Amino acid sequence: MTAGRALAELPAAWALARALTLTAGAEALRRGLPVYVGLLAVGGLLFGGNGLAATTVIEGAVASPLARALLWGAWLVALTPTMAALWQTKSSLWLRSLPAPRSWHLAILVGLSIVAESMWTILWGLGGGPLAAAGALGGALAGHGVLLARPAGIRGWALVAATMTGLLLAPSPVLAMATWPIAILSLRSAWLAAPTRSAAAGGLARGLPGPWLLALALALSVARGQATVLARGALVMAMAAAAAWLAAGTNQVSDPSGLQTYLCGFMVPAGLVAGSAVNGPLLQLEEAASWLLRTAGASAQVRRGAAALALAGLGAGLGVACGAGLALGRAPSTAPRLLLAGALAGASLLVFAGLAARWTEQFGSRGPGRLVLVLLLAAALAVGSLSWWPTTAVLGWALATSAVWLIGHVRASSPATAKEGATVVLEMLGVRKRLGTRIVLEKVDLRCAAGEVRLLLGENGAGKSTLLRIAAGLVEPDRGSVTVAGAALSGGTAGRRALGYAPDTADAFPDLGVRELLALVAALKRAPLPSPQLCERLGLTRVMDQRMRTLSFGQVKRTYLAAATIGAPPLWILDEPSNGLDPEGGALVATLLHEHAAAGGAALVATNDARFVSLCPGQTVRLIDGTLREEPRAQE
Repeated sequence: MTAGRALAELPAAWALARALTLTAGAEALRRGLPVYVGLLAVGGLLFGGNGLAATTVIEGAVASPLARALLWGAWLVALTPTMAALWQTKSSLWLRSLPAPRSWHLAILVGLSIVAESMWTILWGLGGGPLAAAGALGGALAGHGVLLARPAGIRGWALVAATMTGLLLAPSPVLAMATWPIAILSLRSAWLAAPTRSAAAGGLARGLPGPWLLALALALSVARGQATVLARGALVMAMAAAAAWLAAGTNQVSDPSGLQTYLCGFMVPAGLVAGSAVNGPLLQLEEAASWLLRTAGASAQVRRGAAALALAGLGAGLGVACGAGLALGRAPSTAPRLLLAGALAGASLLVFAGLAARWTEQFGSRGPGRLVLVLLLAAALAVGSLSWWPTTAVLGWALATSAVWLIGHVRASSPATAKEGATVVLEMLGVRKRLGTRIVLEKVDLRCAAGEVRLLLGENGAGKSTLLRIAAGLVEPDRGSVTVAGAALSGGTAGRRALGYAPDTADAFPDLGVRELLALVAALKRAPLPSPQLCERLGLTRVMDQRMRTLSFGQVKRTYLAAATIGAPPLWILDEPSNGLDPEGGALVATLLHEHAAAGGAALVATNDARFVSLCPGQTVRLIDGTLREEPRAQE
């Protein structure tokens, strides 16, 4: 490339750099900044009083493989979400479709990655000089690249283990020379493999009650899709256990009561931070799957209880691990007490932090500030109670957390019951809905009787999806009423259990397998799984153990349709069911609608697919300017 041509292409290169920085870089900053702040805060709280300097830390890491393993492990765990945001977010993947050389993308992304690793470079530079800084930076980039690009299965984790072993054992000159080629190659592979990464999913246990199965689904989703969040929580708790062990040894405390006080005292800030961090992905999962959970009959109490169960299980596990670490080298009689105290403390702290985060979510932009105040007050009270009642304080934490959960649990209204033998399956009277300044629906009256299919037509943006969400109980109308099988949707879960809803586009539990998603809905509806014959007709048999995120759009639509049929609901609400399906798939959905109507069921279907309409039974209505108009069927 001549110098003139290179100069001519500089504006394009600058535009690409700016686009990547504003998209993938902004996402990386959003994920990385709290991690930096959290590491500084927790490190300062736990170890700052010992006067540790950068030189002391680096010299200790060179002399002690254990200390070096802790530093490398902490850094890779903490910054993996940031690196994943740079290399694998939807925005960075979309930007590679721009007409620019791949080398430009790689160069810019490597530059952004170096900036993300700057704190690590500075630490090693201050403690060991430029060569140590270059080795640490290259090692961090290589480690993150291998983590992101690892093959599926045991082979991938073996590669990660080999990389970690090299980072732990190689001297700084070797790291500075050998890690940079590995970093470039592995990051390039991570970027290219990001859209197609997949792995087979295991199965959720059958026979569990709905709330327990939902808790397990939430835990599995976070573990598969947000593993680094869990790892960071475990890392913070491990630091708390290490600080408690050092403090007990320094002050020569060995009696069970004193050890319990040290363990729980250091776990207070760590547990509250970990619980608040893990609750973020839980809330995001619930929000994305809200339509599925609500139409499956999962009330607010069930959703809150499932999240609390997931956090309690995680907290108890981390607390037991911390107790076991502190019990090492102590009298055997202290272990049961420390394990029990750790389990109670971990579960209570994580659940309380999660409940506080859910409560403050309703305050909008003021929520984070209020959450910090609540957590600081909780930390002060928890540490204070340890000084007043060192033996029973942890039991008090558990009781207080249970009381907070119970208050939120009993505040909901009692559920309504469906009327037996209702011939009108869906009835919408005087429904009005405004979105912003626009009135989308105005005095809409709609009825679907048993054995009737209503096909809702309308231009894009006319309000069809809004009308269907109101019919499914996902959106509240400004005025009017909606009843399903004789039960008001606003009165409880009875009406929602009588309907099955399949949206046009959704992203509910993307890290669950198809079988797991169907099992979850079946448990919440207290109904059997879809028949193997239906799954075979929908083409789901061969993908039952694949994660939802690895499916094509059409396969996702078929999965949600199968979920909508669970429990044999009398009303189907389908939003653009033929969208994304091949012609045979659209014809199959039309056949299923015929069969459902013949069996006495009702359906409300929104579509703009003329071919699909010609195959479907029932009457067509068109949504125009917020009102419904009957429309005759086209002559076939």
